[in-house]
Amino acid sequence: MRARLLSVSISIVLLWTTLAPSRAAAQLGITLQGGIHAARLNRPERRLDQPARSIFLEGAAGEATTFGLRAGTWWSERLGLDAGVAWSRNRSFQGGFGSVAPDFENHTIFTSATIRARLTGPHSPIGLVAGVGPAVILHAGSGASLLSRSTDLGGLVNLGASVRVGPSLSLTTDVQQYFFSSRFAESYQDLTTGAIRPAGRQGRHEFVILAGVMWQAP
Repeated sequence: MRARLLSVSISIVLLWTTLAPSRAAAQLGITLQGGIHAARLNRPERRLDQPARSIFLEGAAGEATTFGLRAGTWWSERLGLDAGVAWSRNRSFQGGFGSVAPDFENHTIFTSATIRARLTGPHSPIGLVAGVGPAVILHAGSGASLLSRSTDLGGLVNLGASVRVGPSLSLTTDVQQYFFSSRFAESYQDLTTGAIRPAGRQGRHEFVILAGVMWQAP
């Protein structure tokens, strides 16, 4: 399931790259990224129950390892379009288990497209860009999902910086803030406060920061 979701997301990026405006093809940039996702997870997304092994686990907030791929192009000196995917893997959990800790993972796949604007000149050795656009968030991982659906729609606001280190290569930093809502299938008792949180929709915002290497066509 995870491989299928990831392959679909990458296919979207590659398809968009193929269909990008030909007049901007010479300005195409592709970035490979790695970083962290500050997974807030105010409510667990997944549960792993195995009574025979005394395992009762739920996902918890924590930093998640994240890998990304983005492709972008410019329509003019100031405006452009990019699209990408970021795959986050969070292994934090709460609960109890027997003598051997099981593997527990919560996966989030962020796919997005943004209209972006240059905040510095197109030939500056240090570049700043800002972008905003729609996002699709996919959920997967260990055990059973506590969400009523595995796909959420939302939006992305991001700020990026780049430093040119060669004619076609730049080092980049991309700060991404995703806004979306998830629908939880059942009520939940907070293990910390004991409060009961009802089923239904909950607004969320997830923060991702990625460093990368960008190749840009000369």
